[in-house]
Amino acid sequence: MDVNAVLLACVLLVHGLVTLMWWMAANWLGLSRRAASHWMIAALSNGVALSLLPLQPMLSLTNHILLANVLVMLGLISMRRGLQSFLRLPHTDVSHVMLGVSVVVFNLLVCLPMGWTTLGESVSSLFIALLLWRTAYDNHKPLTHEFGRGVARAHSVLLGTAGLTFGATAVMLPVPALLGIWHLMPADTALFTFVFSHVTMSILTSFLAGYMVIMRLVSRLEHLSHHDSLTGLLNRRAIEHLLSREAQRLQRFNEHFSLLMLDIDHFKRINDRLGHAAGDAVLCAVAQTLQAHAREVDRVARFGGEEFCVLLPHTLHEGALQAAERLREAINLVSIPWNDEVISVTISTGLATADNPEETLDAIIQRADQALYQAKADGRNRVVAARFLNVA
Repeated sequence: MDVNAVLLACVLLVHGLVTLMWWMAANWLGLSRRAASHWMIAALSNGVALSLLPLQPMLSLTNHILLANVLVMLGLISMRRGLQSFLRLPHTDVSHVMLGVSVVVFNLLVCLPMGWTTLGESVSSLFIALLLWRTAYDNHKPLTHEFGRGVARAHSVLLGTAGLTFGATAVMLPVPALLGIWHLMPADTALFTFVFSHVTMSILTSFLAGYMVIMRLVSRLEHLSHHDSLTGLLNRRAIEHLLSREAQRLQRFNEHFSLLMLDIDHFKRINDRLGHAAGDAVLCAVAQTLQAHAREVDRVARFGGEEFCVLLPHTLHEGALQAAERLREAINLVSIPWNDEVISVTISTGLATADNPEETLDAIIQRADQALYQAKADGRNRVVAARFLNVA
């Protein structure tokens, strides 16, 4: 069996599948089209570059090394641009264009006519190594922040190892004696080792990038399952889970907490008079204000419709009352520009402090709701504190 044919088939299969994967990611999985397009071009460019090596003895190609180096550099530039888009890093398009043009001109317009194949390969390998190391350095911190140290280290090791390979190539090519055992290998064995190692590196890099894409999608799904899509606050399911956890702490350790139920006054009038878009703007403005004026330990959620819920851990009645008044006054200062007018809103608040381990969570929520209804009945724009109820 012809080794070159096997290697060519392996390269085409692996890089073809990787190219197809990034095309599907952009069109079917919701990945940033810009990032996926760059990664697709990188896989295609690197695949063509590697294909030139087994094709050379089959087609008697000349100066294929210079063209392969150009393709590898362009593929690396495209991979780096994709990472910048994916990680929301500043784009360095000008330096990328300058680097790409320089490599093309130096290899194809200078080294190729002059027959300086070794010089072109050595210089290109050096620039490829430097770009790999710079990419690993630039991406380490944002990868650590979003995906953790393990992913960041794996990324740095992969690119760093590839950089060492190209860096060693740049140093050894001008001095044939440094190549040592490489010259002692049969040509087929040397070619197989080189192509196989680069295909393996491509597979590992694509696997890591695919893992990051999947982890980001999972993180988004988890966020959507616990947050309100309009306001970005916790949703009812999430706050009920937190309330249940606080109720368990109350029963086991007698750790008190308080609960605020808030409702926007006359919200239906806003929807009826100005439309639902104006109502959405009011909901978002109220949500942002509540979140901004709540304590760091507090949890703010949209409970449903125009009703909000604020969980105050480790807070007794007096502290909860002060917090509720602070939030009410902050909402009174909110002004939402809408067309030719400014919308002002107020909130009514029901407060319930959980300080009895025998009281159930449903009873605590019921007390807060009843206090909220009382605040509405008393004229709105006020805080009403509930009393403990003996609920059977």
